Amino acid sequence: MEKLSKLPHKVLFYFGFCVVLFFIFLSFWQYTSYQNDKVALDKFENTYQPTPINISQLYLNNSDTIFEFNSVEITDNNNLTPIRVWYLRSRVNNGQNGYNLITLYKEIYSNQYLLVNNGWIPLDKNVTKTFTYQEISFTGRLTEYDKQTLGQDDISNSEYLFRIDKEFIENEENIVLPDYYLTLTEGCGSGVECIDLQKPFDAPHLSYALQWLFFAICLCIVILRKNKIL
Repeated sequence: MEKLSKLPHKVLFYFGFCVVLFFIFLSFWQYTSYQNDKVALDKFENTYQPTPINISQLYLNNSDTIFEFNSVEITDNNNLTPIRVWYLRSRVNNGQNGYNLITLYKEIYSNQYLLVNNGWIPLDKNVTKTFTYQEISFTGRLTEYDKQTLGQDDISNSEYLFRIDKEFIENEENIVLPDYYLTLTEGCGSGVECIDLQKPFDAPHLSYALQWLFFAICLCIVILRKNKIL
């Protein structure tokens, strides 16, 4: 303690090490994001071949086939009829603003439903006039619903959504949805661009983690040398 009290640059020492701890926190956060993304990408790499399933299997939630990002093909798609369409706001693709087209389907012989993210469309595209001209393949990846956060709330009876919120859509339509919705990866419809779900998980988090750690080490050296400890 006596040595610390005689430091020539006390402010730099104490403030500097607070900044070092912050850099280390950022490094740890980026490394954790890298680990989480690696798990997600492994799911993509191990499930390229679509698993044939029907709507009823989605409701059963068999963990061998029903899990996030599993590639599936809905086999009873001929029995599905669209009953509602929404535009998911604020979706950007290659720097261009647009929406994701969200469609709710009902299985005609049961009281079961499938929510589908058909893909991205530009702001000025009226998809409802062109969408039906191309047959939908119903091949895609199972996706978890969005979590409710602070921000704008979805509006009842609107054709627009801010998020794909399971509870909101169930209350809106008075239905029960399976625990995952389907994001199409091929055959997304005329005028609709399929979504690359892997892209957000291919971020350079590990590089950023090493970068923040490097900054922390450099600042430590500066602080110690300025205070003649190193």
